[in-house]
Amino acid sequence: MGMDAWQLTCLTAAGIVVLISVNRFGPPGLLYGAPIYLPVGVFAFVTVHGESAPRQAALWFMKQVRHASGATKQIFRPEHVQLAGTLNLPGIRASVQIWQVEDVACVYNPHDRSASLTAEVEVQGFLMKDVPERYDLAQQWSPVLASFTQRPGIKRAVLQERTIPTTIRAARDHYESVARRRGLDTDSPLARNYDEVMDKSEPFAVSHRNYLTFTLDLIALGPQLKALGGGADAVKALAYLEARNLADALSAARISVRRWLTARDVAALSRVGFDPESAANVQNRDATRIGVDPIAIGPMYMEEPRGKNGIVYTDSGVHTTMWIHEWPRSDTAVGFVEPIVFARMPSTGEAITHILSIVLTPVSVKKAMRRIEDDKKVWRGNERLRAKRGVDGSAADAADWDALERQEEEIVAGHGEFRYGAYLTVSAPDEEKLDEAIAGMRNALARAGMEPQILYCQQAEALMVNVLPIGLGMK
Repeated sequence: MGMDAWQLTCLTAAGIVVLISVNRFGPPGLLYGAPIYLPVGVFAFVTVHGESAPRQAALWFMKQVRHASGATKQIFRPEHVQLAGTLNLPGIRASVQIWQVEDVACVYNPHDRSASLTAEVEVQGFLMKDVPERYDLAQQWSPVLASFTQRPGIKRAVLQERTIPTTIRAARDHYESVARRRGLDTDSPLARNYDEVMDKSEPFAVSHRNYLTFTLDLIALGPQLKALGGGADAVKALAYLEARNLADALSAARISVRRWLTARDVAALSRVGFDPESAANVQNRDATRIGVDPIAIGPMYMEEPRGKNGIVYTDSGVHTTMWIHEWPRSDTAVGFVEPIVFARMPSTGEAITHILSIVLTPVSVKKAMRRIEDDKKVWRGNERLRAKRGVDGSAADAADWDALERQEEEIVAGHGEFRYGAYLTVSAPDEEKLDEAIAGMRNALARAGMEPQILYCQQAEALMVNVLPIGLGMK
């Protein structure tokens, strides 16, 4: 019936009340127990913010518990003694470890026994290419994804796009070098006009970066780790080997790996996510000081405010994270998320600072084929029931069958199947600008045929999933 565990719990509680009332008072017990079981039963079918009311009530209650225990605010104090091997991250993620393997950062999560690696990827001029060429690139990218489902050990893959404010330091440095080389008069009207143009363009400078994070399941890869000698060194060796293999596969698909993130790069991405105002400082560092020390990976300040369940505060920003629960219902062109990438503020036209993460959980070919076969059995059973009642099938029913046929054909042709989840974090300096940014992002999502749902009472957890480039996912 499409109900979650919280709804089933409410219905079970209502059923128990009915059973007890009838056993205790007989048929009149249905009337005596009605003030209890009717509200509980009806509550199971109520929706709040697009989700079941019982689930939202449970999330709200847990948030109140965290408020009471002081777990909704974290302030990092550098002068305090820190446990060796831990990071400045809230909760159990403090035990996450970052290992540097050659020029690649391997992020080890001891809680689920996984290791993650992140690459910055790009396809030169993708948005300037014709639609057939985009389609060809997508076809070449498909086998790379399919390979994740054809062997054990790949726990999760995360495709991430980050849009953050940046500087035009490169343009200013180039102008200054040219002016010195050619002896230009920097006080001339032409030079002053050029300086003014650069100053006015600075607020509109943004950076669009794409990242691919893949997470290894070290439990499934146990035999390989044992063959490599076991321990942390084996994990590092295996992670480095997988990074090289993935780089070769991406190159064959005409997707270039600009760089594998180092430990300082991972910390820099997180630092800018929690503290957007530090972006200029982090990005303008020279080659000898590039990135951020891992000790500063987490927020100095983070709080889920009481009474405001859809936002979370960090160092210099306020954030809202949304779950994309509706995807396009019709066939779309390659690059349909373009409106989201280039979303703008409705009033000022400034770029919206955001992080879009698409989490892909591989499904083996065997499980995918079994799932399709089960869905076909259910569809045939429903068709027989409709025939017995003399009811004709609808266009939606026919579309469901066509979709199952197409999925089966794609898997047979070598395409992989994934369970998808997408999360979008929107950031702004204050709540007023955040509301405007969310309005602009909703317009962009509507143009892309997608619909978001704010993750109420879960904002801190959702922000950690998106900001930390370590291949996390929400339950």
